[in-house]
Amino acid sequence: IKSSGGPITQDNTGAEYYANIFVITESPYTKDEIWTGSDDGLIHVTIDGGKNWKNVTPSISPKLNMWNSIDINPFVKGGAYAVATSYKFGDYTPYVYRTIDYGKTWTKIDNGIPVGAFTRVLREDPVRKEILYAGTETGVYISWNGGKDWSPFRLNLPVTPVQDLKVKGDNLIAATSGRAIWIL
Repeated sequence: IKSSGGPITQDNTGAEYYANIFVITESPYTKDEIWTGSDDGLIHVTIDGGKNWKNVTPSISPKLNMWNSIDINPFVKGGAYAVATSYKFGDYTPYVYRTIDYGKTWTKIDNGIPVGAFTRVLREDPVRKEILYAGTETGVYISWNGGKDWSPFRLNLPVTPVQDLKVKGDNLIAATSGRAIWIL
């Protein structure tokens, strides 16, 4: 096997070669607070506009989890939600975490989201405290209690992967794979 060319070309495009920042979230509530998540399993936060960064990766998260989404908690200073996937490794577990102290400690909050519904995004309602929406491989889930418990939130949405969510006014907008945009 040659590294390039010849009868077999080795694929050198994994996270071990390219550690990409996959998500960057600037707090709309706190000046100079920025969070990043990478495709090689790391979360970093700065609270001074990028002068100093701290690795706050949850110790309870598998290595090389790809961080898809970080959402700032609008009600708790230092609070955030982080969502990761490992489906590329054959692991379809939902990885959904919450911190209330800038990532010093993390809690896994996935009770009710089944294995197979790996999660790509989480958003907290900016007006109604503790109402969370999760976009998963099989649709949307909702938590009425800050992530302690989750229930399917389908209504007329077919079973489809949900890539992103946005709460705008009284609407929940879901970007789906192959089924366009869904607005509730």
